[in-house]
Amino acid sequence: MDKMVHTALNSLKMILQNQQITAQNISNASVVGYRRDSNSEFGTVYLNSDKGLNTRVFATREIGAFSNQQGDLESTENPLDVAIKGEGYFLIQPVEGEVVLSRRGDLKIDNAGLLVDGEGSLMLGEDLQPINLPAFNSINISSDGIISIKPMDAALDAPFQEVAILGTTLAEDIELEKDPSGYIKPKVITNENGDTEAPEINADQGVQMVNNYLEKSNVNPVEELILTLEHQRNYETHVKFIDLAKQMDEGGASLMRVPE
Repeated sequence: MDKMVHTALNSLKMILQNQQITAQNISNASVVGYRRDSNSEFGTVYLNSDKGLNTRVFATREIGAFSNQQGDLESTENPLDVAIKGEGYFLIQPVEGEVVLSRRGDLKIDNAGLLVDGEGSLMLGEDLQPINLPAFNSINISSDGIISIKPMDAALDAPFQEVAILGTTLAEDIELEKDPSGYIKPKVITNENGDTEAPEINADQGVQMVNNYLEKSNVNPVEELILTLEHQRNYETHVKFIDLAKQMDEGGASLMRVPE
């Protein structure tokens, strides 16, 4: 009976966590390049006891999983907008923290002339350094990430000049996850000695891009709303399960009660 209640309580905890994930997805449905957080598939683990019964149980789940499905591409006619087509990620430097991966391509120039995304994170070049652009009249970003401009003082018929290359990576053979801040980064690996390490991020420039387009979030709001209803039904079912366990426990206790 004790095991039944603990299983139900852990299930309720997982349902709550999945409700939080679903709410997070809905709130980010309009964010450019957002990758949908995956609902948790969880298992049950029993806690071993010394010279006793294994009556304690807890649930486990994978943290940081996300959907890699391609989001819809939307035409913007903005030369600073760029979308990744297919697999791959931009390399960015958040305001705080280390180099991470992103699909966000709504680019702009900050007051210092640095190329940043819509959130304010620095876009990095193939050398993993911030991209500093001189003043320009026109700009173009090729399918392989080459940034070309016509300088401000150049003639109208002057050719474009290559000034930088967007740093990108396919992140092949690297397991990725989202950290608590929502950034995508390599998953930390624990070796045989118990030490942890994270694979190094390098630019491999194998990503294909489309200029004047943005990749929308891959969240489907309708599906997320349906999941919200499923979470609610599952929650109610497990509450009834706990109540049933209580009734069974009380029934068993009454049968063992000594008659007066």
